[in-house]
Amino acid sequence: MMDSVLITGVSSGIGLDCVQLLIDRGYRVIGTLRRMEEAERLRLTFGPAFVPLLLDVTDQAALPAAVARVRHWLGDAPLFALINNAGIASPNGPLLLQPLEEMRGMFEVNLFGLLALTQAFAPLLGAGPGRAARVINIGSVAGRVATPMTGCYAATKHALEAVSDALRVELSGRGIEVVLIEPGPVRTPIWSKARPDPRYAAGDYAQAMDALQALVARNAEQGAPVGRVSQAVLHALQARRPRARYPLHPMWYLARCLPTRLLDRLLAARLALRRSA
Repeated sequence: MMDSVLITGVSSGIGLDCVQLLIDRGYRVIGTLRRMEEAERLRLTFGPAFVPLLLDVTDQAALPAAVARVRHWLGDAPLFALINNAGIASPNGPLLLQPLEEMRGMFEVNLFGLLALTQAFAPLLGAGPGRAARVINIGSVAGRVATPMTGCYAATKHALEAVSDALRVELSGRGIEVVLIEPGPVRTPIWSKARPDPRYAAGDYAQAMDALQALVARNAEQGAPVGRVSQAVLHALQARRPRARYPLHPMWYLARCLPTRLLDRLLAARLALRRSA
């Protein structure tokens, strides 16, 4: 019998690549999408091994019905893994100026939506004797290093680090492994959604925001292949004892070694931030 996994946010990027790889490796994949046309497209692409689930991760009122549908699809079988992939990386801006409602919206997707979905689907998780079920959270190197002008995004990923650490211990007695995947920039459509923000086109942070936009453009072209993340997810699923963390960018290690003030100077130089006289 095929193991079933639930992946959030599978319309493109990391989620879509994970669907393809896991189906190729014999898994049955349930994937969340927000639009019916995307669900039909992926159903035609992947066939019966893919089950689309229309769900916005921030819509907590829709979770009971979504859980009931997944329970029906599973029948008597457990859900082997929940892969929390859905997330947003923009809008960005200096923390002194970015509207709080905008920041709350990012936390709703990247943290609270993830937590609500984990709470809702955890009762379906199970893997049988000698093998633990999995919760795999797609974090970021930003959970270790907060880059200026993307402070809110980094805050959501720092919070996800804490959530993953606590859940790993809390769920260990229930036969569930909690794993955190921490990629750096990856070549996915997420970068095309990060548009220049005219709100910061003038003022103290204009030059830094221009530098951030240039960095985003480089990431779109030079980021790591999306398959690197999918392979880490596959290892976390198949390893008898998966790692607690899968850091996938050198900056994760560098940030642990460099003095804080030196790292600050490097990040400031990267975004053309100058100290005032």
